[in-house]
This record gives sequence, structure tokens and C-alpha cells, in this order.
Amino acid sequence: MAGGDSAQHISVADLGAFLRLRADVPTPCGAALIASLSRLRGSEDPVVTFGRLPRACVPEFADGCQVELSDGTEPSFRVGYPAVPADGHEQAAARSVDSGHALATPFQAAFLPGYPSYAGVVTHSWKDRTPSGTDAVIADLMVKHLVALVDRERVMAVVARAEDRAAKLALEAISGRTISLATGIVMHQKRLPADDAEDLLKQRAGMTGQCLHQLAAGVVSAGRLGVSRAERDGSRRSLSRDVITRN
Repeated sequence: MAGGDSAQHISVADLGAFLRLRADVPTPCGAALIASLSRLRGSEDPVVTFGRLPRACVPEFADGCQVELSDGTEPSFRVGYPAVPADGHEQAAARSVDSGHALATPFQAAFLPGYPSYAGVVTHSWKDRTPSGTDAVIADLMVKHLVALVDRERVMAVVARAEDRAAKLALEAISGRTISLATGIVMHQKRLPADDAEDLLKQRAGMTGQCLHQLAAGVVSAGRLGVSRAERDGSRRSLSRDVITRN
């Protein structure tokens, strides 16, 4: 399968349409395979998605299924059903291929931003028959379906991250404008230069336990920077001293 094919939105419906048009596919077998594949769920990790394939297509499609997959950064992932002991995997696979009862379907997935490309091969085997051209088409459609499931999850994750970044940038822009407006208000109210006015806002935010944006929004809403508790206490002490002095 070419890398570009992985970008296509291939669904189980494609396989269902093919099976309906083929007279050489038993109806119960086709229906069972479609139902089994429909229960597969995609994942950003192709190992998770492809790891579920063997149990989904055995015995509905073949007597055995093995998947080998790699993204070039880690050791190859292998899974099969029925399970084959690790020390007998190669010998068993070789015997199956030599007998002409196995069908290998290679695949390669294109790179997506933030994810490595990956490739592998799905091998289906039968105990008592040689795979046909129809089997080859069905196997290829199954593999394309799984690649599409992985692609869909990855694209959705990329879009979600992009939306998060856009929302964060929008919030930062709004926050920046709010802080600028609040700084201007404090400059006018307190007759301070810009740096001193912004420092006063930061100091007040720290004293009140608010973030700078929250405090700035309050200043913009009120049109002024309110008097802090320390300033109120200082004014009261000053007033008390004045009363005492006059008395």
C-alpha cells in the first residue's frame, strides 16, 4: 500500500460493499468479519490498533493472523492469534509460507506532524487452502481500514492541540490588552509612568492573591484601582494621629 493511501477515509463500508459484490465469499463469513471489524477502535498508537486485528479476523477470515510493525525507533512489535511462542515464530511462519497457505500484506503509513511514520506486514494463514485473489483484496482493505483508524485519531489529536494553542494565544492576547488598559488607568489615576503603574498592579495582585489579569480586569471594569487594605489602614492611622494632635 502506498503511503498516500493511508490518508484516505477508508471505512468498513468499503469492505462490506466488496463482499456483497463477490459471489465467492460466503455470506455468513462476510457478515461475521464486518461485525468483528466494526468493533475495532482506533488509537494514536498503531501498536494498539493493529494489535487487536488478529483476534478480529480469526476465525472469521483466516485460521491465523500475525502482525509485525515498526516505527524505526523501537524493536519491531509482533502479535499473533493463535499465539505462537517467540522461539518458534520464524520457523512456523516459514513453514506456512512454504506451504502456500499464507498471505502477506505489507503496509506503510505516511508521516503526520508530531508522529513518526510506521510500516509493517500482516500475515494471514489458512490450514487447508491457498489464499485467493479475493482474500488478497479483503486483507488489503482490512489493513487500509486500520491505518485509517490510526490516522483519524492522530489527526483529531493534532487538531485538538492546535485548538488548545489557538485558545491559549487568544487568551494571552486578550489578557495583554486588558493589562495594558489597566496600566493606562493607573498611570492616569496615580500620575505614574508606565513601568511604575504596571509594577503597582503586580504588587497589588500579589497582595490580593489574584492573578494579574484578574486584577487588571477589575480595574478596567471599575475605571480605577481601588484602595488597598494597607492604604486604608495607613489613612486611618494618619487620621487618628491628626485627631490626637489637634486635641
